[in-house]
Amino acid sequence: MTSPALLATLLAVCLVAPAAVDSVSAPIAVVHFRPAGKQITLPVRVNGSGTHWFALDTGARHSVVDAALARSLGLRVLSSERGAGVGHGTFAQQRAAAAGVAIGPIRYRSDEPWIIDLRQTGFPGLVGVDMLRKYVVRIDPLARTIAFYDPATFRYAGAGTALALASPDDRLFIDVALAVGGRPPVTHRMRIDTGSEDAASDNLVRRSPSRRKSRQGVGLGTSYIDYSGELDSVRIGPYALHHVWGPSNDHPAIGMEILRRFTMTFDVRHGRLYLEPNRDFNEPVPAPNP
Repeated sequence: MTSPALLATLLAVCLVAPAAVDSVSAPIAVVHFRPAGKQITLPVRVNGSGTHWFALDTGARHSVVDAALARSLGLRVLSSERGAGVGHGTFAQQRAAAAGVAIGPIRYRSDEPWIIDLRQTGFPGLVGVDMLRKYVVRIDPLARTIAFYDPATFRYAGAGTALALASPDDRLFIDVALAVGGRPPVTHRMRIDTGSEDAASDNLVRRSPSRRKSRQGVGLGTSYIDYSGELDSVRIGPYALHHVWGPSNDHPAIGMEILRRFTMTFDVRHGRLYLEPNRDFNEPVPAPNP
């Protein structure tokens, strides 16, 4: 016979445990994104403005507002300098006073947004790593959703793999094993860049027997012509992609041609990136246009 005290304990567990699990696993909000090619755009409001579709760019250390939009919003400029992007040369860049940012129902303060002329990118702004430091962010490219979680309570419960995510100076890096020209693979620390539509960009492609000249550095800065080549394989944790075309790059990076093949969960605060392959994982990586 069960004692009254034990019955009370069991009842308390039944009532409390589900609520505790829900509070850990439930997102704060889920936002639907719009694809722009392979890139992701989010509905953003700055200081209570109307909605503008900013690109999610983990290659940007700070969120960025296009210069024309910044003027229309009356953002206060604190300083001016020169910046460098993936292209050659530099460009004008300004630092603005803190601004309130909303992505759907998510609201946060961007302490130091940048102002840059983004006309050549086609975007009115970029959501950078400063946002990823405030939330755990789960990106599902197939469902076209981004879920936001509280880093203090988030616990990963998916079927993917956890990778060490380094974030020095608000730049995101993982270790990736690259093989080319029949040689043994070498491990390079590569930047995670959702603002790039490339696969894997690294100077190792210059050693590939399958290489060609192509236009590179599209985005900020001046584009240029350099080699793209085929890597035998790109291995990220336990996941290997084969016959991967990519451009040369003095600053190696993984772009959306590879990242779109995973559901990605960024937990920057705790130094983890969780990857779950999706149904697009085995699609061939196309060669670049000449």
